[in-house]
Amino acid sequence: MTIPKSHTALERSLIGHIAQYGPVTFESFMNFVLYDNDQGYYPTRRRTSASKPIGTDGDYFTSPTTHPVFGALLALQLREMWLLLDSPSEFTVVEMGAGDGTLRSDILEYAQQELPDFAVTIRYIATDLVPPSNINGVIDNSCLPVDVVGCIISNELLDAFPFNRFIVQDGVVKEIFVDYQDGEFVDSVGEVSEPEIAARVDPFLDSLKDGYQGEVNLRLAYWSDSVSAALQRGYVITIDYGYDRPELYEPSRRSGSMRCYYQHTLSQNPLRRIGRQDITSHVDFTTVDHTLMVNRIKRVGKLSQRQFLLNLGLKDFSDDITLRSLTNEFSREDSQENLAGIEALIDGEGLGKFKVLVHSKNIDQAHPITGITGRKTLVEGRNTPTLNNSEATHARLLRSGNPFARINPELRSDMTWEQLFCEDSTNIVN
Repeated sequence: MTIPKSHTALERSLIGHIAQYGPVTFESFMNFVLYDNDQGYYPTRRRTSASKPIGTDGDYFTSPTTHPVFGALLALQLREMWLLLDSPSEFTVVEMGAGDGTLRSDILEYAQQELPDFAVTIRYIATDLVPPSNINGVIDNSCLPVDVVGCIISNELLDAFPFNRFIVQDGVVKEIFVDYQDGEFVDSVGEVSEPEIAARVDPFLDSLKDGYQGEVNLRLAYWSDSVSAALQRGYVITIDYGYDRPELYEPSRRSGSMRCYYQHTLSQNPLRRIGRQDITSHVDFTTVDHTLMVNRIKRVGKLSQRQFLLNLGLKDFSDDITLRSLTNEFSREDSQENLAGIEALIDGEGLGKFKVLVHSKNIDQAHPITGITGRKTLVEGRNTPTLNNSEATHARLLRSGNPFARINPELRSDMTWEQLFCEDSTNIVN
């Protein structure tokens, strides 16, 4: 087989593998193009700060990089959980998928400044499959502890797990593989590689028309097992975008929930920009609940990120910034940038639409969790964290459209961040 010189080293490696072994599952393809140590998206993007995947110079935003209020509110929620566990002398926080460590830094900084009684008990372990080489405090996820009393937390981790793709043909669930033909990567349809793929979809087949496509993530069970192995007693906070399974496989979602992110634009074609774009899909929360339940970890509650943060007292923080602006403690620009960042966290068509799942293990009585119930404010009397000058660029971008399209013609037809969670997937560029 002659491989065109225009292909990257990553693409040539993948072509060689397909030539030798045949079409690969999408799960294998995604694992290779995102996580290959030498050429994958995350390792190459995280080797230098100039090419990190998150932020204004990257491909997408996350809640921690939008405003430090996110980490502050989680710190307050963690402190309440510490109190509900009878204030152990050591409260371990394990963050899985910590990325560049922003959430870790924000939680610890706010705890040290505002929650000194809690701060002295925190043992914070931030892990990632691909820890940045230039960030202290984030370690390889093979180093998960055991006998944890505390909380295991993740933010936008599960959506990044490699997944299998399926298509309905003649009323049967088939699998979509990745092949290489006539000088390009293409989809290839065959029998499912794992029976569980069909088993997840079969209950919904009667309502799914031929041509319906979707995703099945088999790695969620392994994640649940690792959470259970680490957590002896405490809580699990999972923040991500997704649906319970009946909604995930709704007939109207004919193209599935797979999304590709590149310079804050969105497409649904994973076979372009291989190794240069992120690939995700919406999380199957039914599987999350079931696999955790099998490990004796039960759901305490589930709600939108918007409601979770409002329950914890986000509005008190935004009101404080508005008041400080009126007394000239903040300039008008600083106030607008901070309020824009905070508002983005609860935007009902963006980050606010994410779901927050709270689970517990070996806790006899289900104590009320403020983030779930909103029964009281945890913010009263606390200082409000604010953006620094470099972080303020996030808020400016959030108020923009797609600034990258002005300098990169390749992106002009792609969707902007404001359209990332559009329900009508037919509008997504392929």
